[in-house]
Amino acid sequence: MTNEIKYFSRNANELPMIFHFLNAVMKENASNIKLLNELKLSVEEIFMNMVRHNKTTNKDIAIRIESHKNSISISLIDHEDNPFDILDTDEIDFDEYFKQKKFGGLGIHLIKKLMDDLIFDHNAGKTTIKITKYTN
Repeated sequence: MTNEIKYFSRNANELPMIFHFLNAVMKENASNIKLLNELKLSVEEIFMNMVRHNKTTNKDIAIRIESHKNSISISLIDHEDNPFDILDTDEIDFDEYFKQKKFGGLGIHLIKKLMDDLIFDHNAGKTTIKITKYTN
């Protein structure tokens, strides 16, 4: 089992370093490009939502990667007073979405579809969003 954590500043410029961290920790799964891309896309979406929507802190965002025999879990941990529970979002009616010519707002929906498990927790001023993908 692998369990590594690293801290990143609240800035979109951190994304290349985050992807480097993910690649380095998940090197045993490097041949599974689909798995890596789904995890990277989900981490990017969660990280950028934390950066864009949490203006109450300038503390770093922690990313923890846990690699088990049959799964990979990635937790993003942020300091926030007023958390947004990403599990508490409605399903998207794509017909209506496209009729209204909307743009954006699909990231959380995409994460829910790509990941096998999604957990939201807020405790003592810290929000943890944990995504899990099964490897077998």
